Amino acid sequence: MICSKCGEEHPLEEMELTFRRPDDVAKLSAEERARLVQENNDLCVIDGMRFFIRALLPLPVESRDIPYCIGLWVEVTQATFARVYDLWDSDEQVLQKPFAAQIANEIPTADGSLGLRAEMRLTGPTTRPDVILQPSQHQLYVEQANGIDEHRAAEFSALFA
Repeated sequence: MICSKCGEEHPLEEMELTFRRPDDVAKLSAEERARLVQENNDLCVIDGMRFFIRALLPLPVESRDIPYCIGLWVEVTQATFARVYDLWDSDEQVLQKPFAAQIANEIPTADGSLGLRAEMRLTGPTTRPDVILQPSQHQLYVEQANGIDEHRAAEFSALFA
């Protein structure tokens, strides 16, 4: 499909934007990370005091049945982190109520996204949790609530280039 904004074709299978680490971890030197951070591809703890979970921020896309998902990190309380850890491999996690969270990455094309309040919803033991932003005037909340076009999805994906 040809984009009505730029006249280019945006393949639906383009890579989705993904953050490898929470911003506050990415800022650390390799030595500081080795000393202060416990992490894997899904969970991260800084100095036993700050707790992060990797999740997906789904954005509905016009003319697509599946959303565009930004892979990002959210910061949660120690109690939430412990509960999610306990439920990590359990099918029962989908029965859990959403957890309060805050976005832990600044998305370059969505200024002010770092620290946005959200709910993190567990989706099952083989998938990453979904992040639903709390109502606000922020552009990213509006895009999640109302959807984006393929051009905007391509703008997010272009951040890889």
